[in-house]
Amino acid sequence: MKKAALAVAVISVSGACFFATKSDFDQLQQDVVGTRASSNAADSVQRAYLIEVTRTVRTLSDSVNALSRRVNAMKTATESDLASMKEDIQQLQDLSGQSEQRLRDMRAAIEDKSTSPAPTGASGDTSAAAAQPTAGGPGPAQLLQAGRDQLLKGGNTAARAAFAELIQKYPKSDLVPEAMFYTAQAYAAERNSDAADAEYASLIQKYPSSPRVPTAMYKRALSLQSQKKTAEAKRIFQEIIKRYPRSDEAALADERLQSIK
Repeated sequence: MKKAALAVAVISVSGACFFATKSDFDQLQQDVVGTRASSNAADSVQRAYLIEVTRTVRTLSDSVNALSRRVNAMKTATESDLASMKEDIQQLQDLSGQSEQRLRDMRAAIEDKSTSPAPTGASGDTSAAAAQPTAGGPGPAQLLQAGRDQLLKGGNTAARAAFAELIQKYPKSDLVPEAMFYTAQAYAAERNSDAADAEYASLIQKYPSSPRVPTAMYKRALSLQSQKKTAEAKRIFQEIIKRYPRSDEAALADERLQSIK
């Protein structure tokens, strides 16, 4: 555009060459020089601006890349920490289960060696007698272990018989809630949902402080959900979270609630 203007000026000068003076040529020369200077100055400013923009974009890009690397590093560290925590929890659960099993075995061994009859008489403690092994018969720990062994083998009927004997002979034993829980498990293995649900409900009602209650409630809710009784299942899931917020069953119940539409 500038060159075209200059060409027009030159043509105009050429067309009027018979009328132009030396001062006109001097003025034209000054205008050309000024136009070139202005153009060069504008180009310099534009180049400087482009250089500054380029530097700014490069700096932002470096910052974004650095932030991305930090986020990825934090994500990797978090996933690693979570995996480690899960492994620790699993190990603790395994150790807890082993300790519980070892304690039952020890109790069963003690009961097996016990040959003295339970104290009788008007002055005797009937509650203590109900929790002690009877002479010539297996004790509560032995019956519980026998029932669990049968349950693992698939002998659900024999397992329920052992648990029923424990509950009947030793109604004051602290192993009664365990026997009721595994009785429900045996019914569930036989796909007898109604009987299993009734046994879980009885356990929850009679022994509300038993450690088996959260699991019994969760299994009841699962059974109800499978029977399309969504409202009742949802109520039990919510109750688990409210009563046992730090339990594994509470976390599982929360996941189930998220899946319920």
